[in-house]
Amino acid sequence: MTDHRWRRVLITGAAGRIGSTLRAGLIGRHELFRLIDRRPIADIRADEEAVIADLSDEEALTRVVAGVDAMIHLAGAPDPKDFERMYQVNVRGLFDIFEAARKAGVRRIVFASTNHTYGMYPVEHGMTELDPVRPDSFYGVTKVFGEAMLRYYFDKHRIESVSVRIGSFEKRPSQQRHLSTWLSHRDTVELFDRALKQPKVGAAIVFGMSNNKRLKIKHPNWEAIGFKPTDDAETWLDRLKSEGVDVDGPLEWKLHGGMYEPPEY
Repeated sequence: MTDHRWRRVLITGAAGRIGSTLRAGLIGRHELFRLIDRRPIADIRADEEAVIADLSDEEALTRVVAGVDAMIHLAGAPDPKDFERMYQVNVRGLFDIFEAARKAGVRRIVFASTNHTYGMYPVEHGMTELDPVRPDSFYGVTKVFGEAMLRYYFDKHRIESVSVRIGSFEKRPSQQRHLSTWLSHRDTVELFDRALKQPKVGAAIVFGMSNNKRLKIKHPNWEAIGFKPTDDAETWLDRLKSEGVDVDGPLEWKLHGGMYEPPEY
């Protein structure tokens, strides 16, 4: 079965950290990328189209999904102190863009979910994609909503999707917990590209981490999209030790979600 090479891929939240990493890494892998963010998007390439708009702009949403075959949905509001903004973007905005995508005939959605959808499980619990959700924050709750929406869209409308439960997206590990949860920039590009290219995915949930020796996930479900991560946080062990990180002591985090900190995507 041949991998998909999509004609037009929409990336929401394209000016963010993950969006910028994907733009650089996905060059040439699909024909055209359409980008949307409420912030300016720098250095637009010949294979990119940019729309500066908020997800609350209904007219912009209709315009941005027109002619799109697949979508990577990164846009989100993580700050629990601003629940109204979180609701408007992660619930209302997510519904609006998913509905616009459905009406436009989008066939694949890759969704930036989070480890905070299961963050209340003890870290000793070997997670799988089949475990019931246990969100550790309102942010996690909104991402559970997104995963549930995509299950609904597949069952009712046959729109395929991959929900990526992102761990710690960082250039390099900087704390003890990252030895388990780190997702490197290189593996991020491959992970999202495989989520786009895999021919049949249904409504898959996969865990977004690198191939870390200390990974605490029992079944990351990478085979659902043919993903084979390259990097391992363990290669940074000497650097972390030199910086005073206790890499061999008792775990400083007891729950899968750690001490909840809003991610900066």
